Amino acid sequence: MSQHDFNIANQLFPATRADLNNSLVALASNSSGDAEPSTTYANQWWYETDSNTLKLRNEANTAWVPICILDQGNNNVLSITTQGLTLGATTITASGTEINQLDAITRGSLIYGNASGVTSRLAKGGAATVLTSDGTDIAWAAAAGGGATGFIASSGAISNAASVSFTGFDASSFDHYIFYMQYVKPATDAQELFAYASVNGGTSYDTTNGNYHQPNTTDRTSFSVNASNTAGNDTNEYGISGRLFIYSPAFAAYTYAETSGVLMRSDGSVIGLGPYNANRSVYLSTTAVNAIQFKFGSGNIASGEITMIGIKNA
Repeated sequence: MSQHDFNIANQLFPATRADLNNSLVALASNSSGDAEPSTTYANQWWYETDSNTLKLRNEANTAWVPICILDQGNNNVLSITTQGLTLGATTITASGTEINQLDAITRGSLIYGNASGVTSRLAKGGAATVLTSDGTDIAWAAAAGGGATGFIASSGAISNAASVSFTGFDASSFDHYIFYMQYVKPATDAQELFAYASVNGGTSYDTTNGNYHQPNTTDRTSFSVNASNTAGNDTNEYGISGRLFIYSPAFAAYTYAETSGVLMRSDGSVIGLGPYNANRSVYLSTTAVNAIQFKFGSGNIASGEITMIGIKNA
């Protein structure tokens, strides 16, 4: 740390040499010290050691302009004092508060322009809310009404699978469920497709004979999908295409189901899977059903796809 008035007085050589050296040290150290130099010049540097602040004297030589504060403990620049910043040819006009919105971002939140045209942060909405606009500003709001559908899951292209299971039941979002079957074909000829219910999230599926009823029989081990209209696997048999409806599985009552759809037999005859009574069935448990498994009576599911859709509640 050194300061100097940068005025070399008339004196003998040894003193002159010492004076020159002191002035050079002051230049090299930016006139560092805990108090400002007693003699100042326009555009002079001064490093204020007690505040770790690098300053520059203004053109009028009337005040110091703070440039930055250094973190001497960690050897970096702690902060830069500026009223504006230019990157390349672009002037940054956002305030520090606005830029800090990015640092304060949280999962699910959005950056947007508020009523004052200032960069702000909109926190994420609650479950089952949607982003809405009144034509001027945005906000989160409850989804309008019930009855809309929402995609939940798909089996993807099935390839010789023993079964296909769905566990994406969510009573807080959906009242009913539809399972769309697309060309679901058995690996073994002449098979019935079963849909088994689970009340423990898919840990196990109920296959107990008599726990499912359908018209004219109480002797069932699953929801009825294609009943006695078995699906084949000949060249011109493409399996089952249709829908299985599961009504209010979370309601504290028996769970109702019905099927509609179509399949073709090897002789070219077309079989409809509804609206016959055989394609209505009931699961005799008042515990909420929260998973479904599809499985043929014998053998694997050779091919096809099954998609789960939910009917949203209010």
